[in-house]
Amino acid sequence: MPVALLAQPQSLLIDKVVAVVGREALLRSDVLGKLEQARQAGAPSDGLECAMLDELLYEKLLVEQGKLDSVNVDEAQVNSELDRRIRYFSQQIGGDRKLEEYYGKSIAEIKDDFRKQVHDQLLMQQVQQRITAEVSLTPRDVKRFFERIPEDSIPYVGTEVEFSVILRVPKASEDEVRRVRRKMEEYREAIVKKEKDFCVLAMAYSEDPGSAKDCGELGMVPPGVMVPEFDAVAMSLKDGEVSNVFSTQFGWHFMQMVERRGEQYNARHVLMIPKVSPADLLRERDRLDSVRTAVIAGTLDFGEAALAMSDDEESKGNRGLMVEPNANSTRWDLKAIDQQTFFVLDRLKPGEVSEPQVIINPDGSKAYRLLKLLSRSEPHRANLRDDYRLIHQAAEARKRQESVDRWVSERSATTYIRIDPDYQECPFTHPWNPPATGQRP
Repeated sequence: MPVALLAQPQSLLIDKVVAVVGREALLRSDVLGKLEQARQAGAPSDGLECAMLDELLYEKLLVEQGKLDSVNVDEAQVNSELDRRIRYFSQQIGGDRKLEEYYGKSIAEIKDDFRKQVHDQLLMQQVQQRITAEVSLTPRDVKRFFERIPEDSIPYVGTEVEFSVILRVPKASEDEVRRVRRKMEEYREAIVKKEKDFCVLAMAYSEDPGSAKDCGELGMVPPGVMVPEFDAVAMSLKDGEVSNVFSTQFGWHFMQMVERRGEQYNARHVLMIPKVSPADLLRERDRLDSVRTAVIAGTLDFGEAALAMSDDEESKGNRGLMVEPNANSTRWDLKAIDQQTFFVLDRLKPGEVSEPQVIINPDGSKAYRLLKLLSRSEPHRANLRDDYRLIHQAAEARKRQESVDRWVSERSATTYIRIDPDYQECPFTHPWNPPATGQRP
């Protein structure tokens, strides 16, 4: 499971400080945690522990510099990044329920545990951006970089594709939504009239697996951990008060305020989710089939249709064009694409649109989508004409690394750094080891 961000804590480890960078202490558990992540990713084991310590020392130096420079990290950005990462890892593991089972905690508690880690990562990003802010390349720089690559070292570029998508996620029918809301109104009324106990009702009927087992209780959270609609209702309640029934992107809720402490609150809630029927799913397939027919006939533009009706928020604003997130490029390595997408694109010619394809989400739900293949490149040795973007990225990465190396050399010479004797012989890529006197300013 690729949960690199949310690694299990080393709770059984007898810990110790293995390095100090300025005011930042680095624990052995930090090194072992990063080491395990690298091993899971398939990194070679030779010298790996020293390499992980090298990376962590650099990260601590960035954090130390960020604090010295009073770099501000917006709390809203932290919340947004936490939400994004939790969504990603939830999809990878198969839904919120499995993620909560993996940690034995609610989503709110998981977010709270990793808030400082995400804050420091965003702080490091800002400091790194300052270090490399002056890096720029001209076409001549890129050409010179490419010409210096030995001919037998020029990288091989596999098949790459560009494609667009229109996704339709089926919604529950209005009758189903009304049924769930009526049921929730009945449950709330029974709570208010003290005919039912909130705890018993939450454990029996709530569809939030993270909180249902705890009588619906979420634990103390600050605003921003939950979705805005949930926070807004919570902040309007007094201790013990029961809210009206309200909706969020997850379904229909009502809550009871347990306790307010300043801006933080602890509430318990019941969630019910309107169910999508097979008829709801087939309705979206038929809608996409009509779109495909119109696109092929030339009476509808695929990009315009994506902008108007796609439920894929990441590509919708790009008129359905999919962007590979790691390289921030519209070109995808065909072998790196998920199997559901690969087997469809592999059969298409450039310009063709697939038939509506059902996709299975990690949580088991279904949706339909259309894929349009925009371009396909054949495997080849990299060259400036066809692969300028890749070569530019490599040249820029080299220049950024040179800026980072200079910055580390300058800062490490004026920052207190102490490394545990067990790691003194590591072949670091940066000059972390103190001089012969053993003392830094």
